[in-house]
Amino acid sequence: MKKIVLAIAFSFVCLMGINAQSQRVHEQIYNSSYKTASNPSEETGVRKLAAFKVDAITYLVSRTLAELSDSTAKHSAEDVRHLNNQLDSMAYYMYDYVNLFTKEYSKATTLKGQNRVMKIFRDASVNHPLYNDNDKELVLAYFNREDYLTQFSLDTDWVKALAEAKEKLSK
Repeated sequence: MKKIVLAIAFSFVCLMGINAQSQRVHEQIYNSSYKTASNPSEETGVRKLAAFKVDAITYLVSRTLAELSDSTAKHSAEDVRHLNNQLDSMAYYMYDYVNLFTKEYSKATTLKGQNRVMKIFRDASVNHPLYNDNDKELVLAYFNREDYLTQFSLDTDWVKALAEAKEKLSK
């Protein structure tokens, strides 16, 4: 009986550790990206990719905080948990999205191939807004920037955008 109790207690501690780590996904990606973006010894292109990730996570955090601080909304503990989980999920999928984009873009051997990859990812990001934010100057800050490879909307449902990009890449 003592072994069963110890096994259950150990499982609980492990689950709590996993849960605590998953709650900080956006912070881990932010910190790693910020470190890269602010490192002058990194290549400019790598720093710009990291800067986009920092800005995208900052945007997601600000929208989440705005929702949580809305005094007219009564948020249950479940609502708060959902918003925090959504923040971490979006951060993770944005990270995956940018990494898949850079992988596919670098694999393209022709300008036509690179333009195809760019169009797929640009369109997917703008086709799937998460918040329907009216501040287009903010959410499209990278979208028409020729000096950044990550020409994506900040207001993106990264899960849906990633699914669309993968589907179009397979065609």
